[in-house]
Amino acid sequence: MNIVSSLFDPTVKYPGLKDFDCGLDAINRFARHNLSKQVRQGVCVAYALLDSDDAQRLVGFVTLANHSIELSRLSVLELGSMPRTIPCTRVVMLGVAKSYQQHRLGQQLIKIALQAAQASAVNVGSFGVYLDADANAVGFYQKLGFVLLQGNQSPDPSPMFLSMSSIA
Repeated sequence: MNIVSSLFDPTVKYPGLKDFDCGLDAINRFARHNLSKQVRQGVCVAYALLDSDDAQRLVGFVTLANHSIELSRLSVLELGSMPRTIPCTRVVMLGVAKSYQQHRLGQQLIKIALQAAQASAVNVGSFGVYLDADANAVGFYQKLGFVLLQGNQSPDPSPMFLSMSSIA
């Protein structure tokens, strides 16, 4: 297994995309049916992890988009005086194929996402990174520094946030 990362190119026919399976139906459907289309439309940007030992097989991806969040939703962060709407980067989808899980590839994808968010924030204001964590992923994101905004909402997705100042 030799994993390389790259910007997702919607014109490429990645092996593994049409049968992508990370164990979560919503992410699988998105990968198989909407990922290429949404990147092509400019709705999001995606980064891919590819197995160069297996014909550049798509083994994971993360998508990012511009987003904004109401200041009131960030009340757990005790920010003081801020605009009512806060610009941020949103991690929309993240998935790692089941056969490649438990190799820290999810952490690698989040690191790529955070680096992209930081680079973007230099040119366009972004206070942090927002995501809706799947019930089984809350602990994973907490270990990476994300804070629950409303407590754990399991079994529903739980909104989480990481401020730019917390990104190393």
